[in-house]
Amino acid sequence: MTRDELQGIAAHRLAKEHRLICQWCTGCGKSGVALRFLKDNPDMDCLILVPEQNNIQNWEVEFDKFQVNREKVTIACYASFHKYKDTRWDLLVFDESPHVDTAKRRAICDTVHGKYVLALGAVIDEEETKALEDAYGRFEKSYVSLKKAIEWNILPSPTVNVCHMALDDTIRRNPYQGAYYTDKAYYDILQETVKTYKDLYTQRPNRFLELKMLKAGSDRKRFLGQRKQAMIQMLCNRLDEQGKRFLCFCSSIKQAEQLGGDHAFTSKSPTSMKHLDKFNNHEINSLYVVGKLIEGQNLVDIDCGVIVQLGGTSRITVQEVGRVMRSDKPVIYVPVFDGTKDNSFLYTLTSNIPADYIKHYNF
Repeated sequence: MTRDELQGIAAHRLAKEHRLICQWCTGCGKSGVALRFLKDNPDMDCLILVPEQNNIQNWEVEFDKFQVNREKVTIACYASFHKYKDTRWDLLVFDESPHVDTAKRRAICDTVHGKYVLALGAVIDEEETKALEDAYGRFEKSYVSLKKAIEWNILPSPTVNVCHMALDDTIRRNPYQGAYYTDKAYYDILQETVKTYKDLYTQRPNRFLELKMLKAGSDRKRFLGQRKQAMIQMLCNRLDEQGKRFLCFCSSIKQAEQLGGDHAFTSKSPTSMKHLDKFNNHEINSLYVVGKLIEGQNLVDIDCGVIVQLGGTSRITVQEVGRVMRSDKPVIYVPVFDGTKDNSFLYTLTSNIPADYIKHYNF
């Protein structure tokens, strides 16, 4: 199966069934389904919804690549979805469709009609599918996992280097309630805090306890990411010395700024798009990102990826790995602390990439 064949089959299914969800891993060319459909139906009025302004530019590039006339096509961000209430379209495209799963946007869906509806995303869960089906009826599903895309040679075979480490249990450097704790002991405190709020929330579900539970989980994740920083700095310096072009997915905006400096690409930096342009123009060889690059950004000539902290969901992991899979010979580095929550996060990687491509090292 080639990428062109995959896109053509999906475009034909959309024409036949009128409702189609393409849950394809990053790199399979999901936008090509809509573009092939529009090329066969050039007179259709089309609305394409995207997460951010940057994604509009990416779609415009794809229209040029496929040589599709966009005179009757409107591309808008989900934030502007309300402006299209009570409208009718021949083709309605939800790019990164999980963004439609909010109460306000679900209500707008009830008023925005499409003769044909196409939903695109790397990971679309049952609730997000239900939000679409409640508004538009039953969808046919096309599913392409990372494993399948590799088997079909749509994506290249990666080399994933998992670097195993242990939290330090000798130096007391973490202050907590008037005392200092080793990394291992402080992690245990964070872990117990997560468990406490999770148990309380299970017994008495309410928004306050939910926020406490989520904050405790975020604190634990950031701590693990921060303790990897020296190792990540060394690894990134080595990649720089080798002239490799790479992405480093950081655990926080602060870390991206500390490690990347003027190569940081975050939601708080007003110059992020300039850094992205410099990367794509080969003026710089690295970008340090948090979540902003996960969806819909076109990146040029990537050799490697460094994932400081794996996500707790398959969606985040698949999208981060998918960015690096645009390389001809992708290499991915993933540091993990054994005996911590990293073990669970690692499952989101190993369940999506065949074991033959994963190598384990003690660091």
